[in-house]
Amino acid sequence: MPNSILSDQEIRLVKGLITHKQLNDQQTLSIFSYLHRNFNHRIISAIRNGSTARYQNATTATIAEVDALLYQYAKITALADFLGFGEVDEVSKQVYKSSEIMKAAIAIYNNNMMVSRSETFIVLAVIAWTYALHSYFRKNSIEPVYLDPNGTVVVVDGRPKLWELSACLNKVDGALTEGEKRNIRYLIAIRNEVEHRSCEDINEGVQSKLQANVLNFLKFVKTKFGNKFDFSQDLAFAIQLQALTLKSPSLSKNNGIAAKSVAAVNAALEEQLSPDEYNDPDYAFRVYVVPKVTNNFKKMDQAVSYNPVGSDVEIAIKHVERPKFRQSDAITALLADGVPVSTYTFQKAWKKHDLKAPGRGFAIELGNQWFWYQEGIDAIKAILVG
Repeated sequence: MPNSILSDQEIRLVKGLITHKQLNDQQTLSIFSYLHRNFNHRIISAIRNGSTARYQNATTATIAEVDALLYQYAKITALADFLGFGEVDEVSKQVYKSSEIMKAAIAIYNNNMMVSRSETFIVLAVIAWTYALHSYFRKNSIEPVYLDPNGTVVVVDGRPKLWELSACLNKVDGALTEGEKRNIRYLIAIRNEVEHRSCEDINEGVQSKLQANVLNFLKFVKTKFGNKFDFSQDLAFAIQLQALTLKSPSLSKNNGIAAKSVAAVNAALEEQLSPDEYNDPDYAFRVYVVPKVTNNFKKMDQAVSYNPVGSDVEIAIKHVERPKFRQSDAITALLADGVPVSTYTFQKAWKKHDLKAPGRGFAIELGNQWFWYQEGIDAIKAILVG
């Protein structure tokens, strides 16, 4: 079988894997070599050492290029598992199943013709998270089963009784952030609320929580079980038939009025949250449409652009997605800042100057509850100390 020759782009990628990922020669070779494409590992060593002018002159692939390559290679790893190349352990089998269930949840949620898509997503997401956390425990040699006081496994219908999702959250320790656990508990509460008591359309009220839940799940399976479970690029953006404009008064069908089931859960779970907890993206991930203008005609057809953390776009989005504070939190912040304020004077100030008026950007009503932006708190401070 003749040896193969690496292309210029492959040489760049080899250098990128060595530079950015610190892969050894054998690991790098395994990515580019297969049954009908054979070359000696000494080529990788020669590229590493720059033993020829061609290898010396080749540029190094960027981190983004290397990450894109490894993402695609992870798909090959997953496919090899499904095709039977090597034995797949029981933990990985369950993670694959949990990921498939979450993909199904996303696909159903993205079907805008279904009124009950949020409820269906939540039911499937709870199952997916349960499987994923059971896999995590078993990977760490913990069997997620209930024990009686004598330490004997509790059996129901002839099988061990496994921890439900709420019990898993109480035992998972540092594998999930507090915001991630709060997000899952929110979905469990919504499921319990709508399971037998509600036929309302809850889609508008829970979007940010569902978005955060998917991102949290994806991060969990990737970091705990490996990149072969990464499906971040498998689900494409949906085609939008309704125009999004900056002049649209509202994109929400329910004009900000939350479904009763959602409002009940919000009141029960969110009333005690601090501003930082409420605005934690692990708890609720909110996305805003930002206009994009370009003078480069080659990029005019690119509907969505991705920008690195810390970029001007990220800063702009953070400015649009401003933290929100309850009245009690706003008063606490003003008192800490030395402003003489009470509930009465706070309300008197905003009412006299109509600070909740739409379009002023000082406050917003969400789920029958008002929240103040920092600009609104600053405006009340100026009134009280002025």
